[in-house]
Amino acid sequence: MTRTKITQKEINHPSGSKPTPRKIIAILIAFNAANTLEEFYRNFPKGLVDDIILVDDASKDNTFELAQKLGIHSYKNPINLGYGGNMKRALGLALQHGADIIIDLHPDGEYKASVIPLALEQINQGAQLVLGNRYAGNSTPLKSGMYIWKYIPLMGLNLLPKLIIKSDIKDFHQGFRVYSKTLLENINYTANSNGFLFSFEIIAQAEYHHLKIAQVPVETIYTGGKRGSTLKNSILYSLGVLKVITLYLAAKSGISSSIFKRTQSLK
Repeated sequence: MTRTKITQKEINHPSGSKPTPRKIIAILIAFNAANTLEEFYRNFPKGLVDDIILVDDASKDNTFELAQKLGIHSYKNPINLGYGGNMKRALGLALQHGADIIIDLHPDGEYKASVIPLALEQINQGAQLVLGNRYAGNSTPLKSGMYIWKYIPLMGLNLLPKLIIKSDIKDFHQGFRVYSKTLLENINYTANSNGFLFSFEIIAQAEYHHLKIAQVPVETIYTGGKRGSTLKNSILYSLGVLKVITLYLAAKSGISSSIFKRTQSLK
């Protein structure tokens, strides 16, 4: 894929020197995304990346076939791996294809791709992990259409790790991320959950290993089924967050678990 717009390697380097060219790959985690994929892909800023990889998690619709028709570099899991399981495969594939920077944006249109240039700039300034922040300025997920019964516990889930982990992160549980290769080499992400907890675990791992995290304002649109997960899933996720925080505190005290074990590159 040929870049036609401003690229990461063309962004001004903080030191004034020419930055080393780095390969940027966007990963699209897809499950039954056929209704939104084509419009999402049409509006995606393709000139900012070297490649786009879609991994279909055994969708029941024609997501995979549509992705191939659109010319997207596509893979399909033979069985459903779950969100975290699919993320592990997608990140692994991106690294196999030589990625130095990996953009994680879901093809359901919930998060606007206009945030990408700001996130890449943060990576260029030394961040190893960039998170979208839905609370920047006067914005909140509630104003974007999220159900209030999900929004209220979400506020508590943001406050709890902020106080315990002592982080300045404003939005722990959002769905837009940019990962550096260095981050993924320094954390044991393959030991993480196969469910939605995967993304929170990566933040906890980055904090534990003192890797630089940056935040950028991101716009969201919650409509229909995307206005929030089920109450049952929200409760299970909340319990999972408490478990990860407990493991984080234990690791800080010298009782390490698999997700906080040092990788070879950190030894």
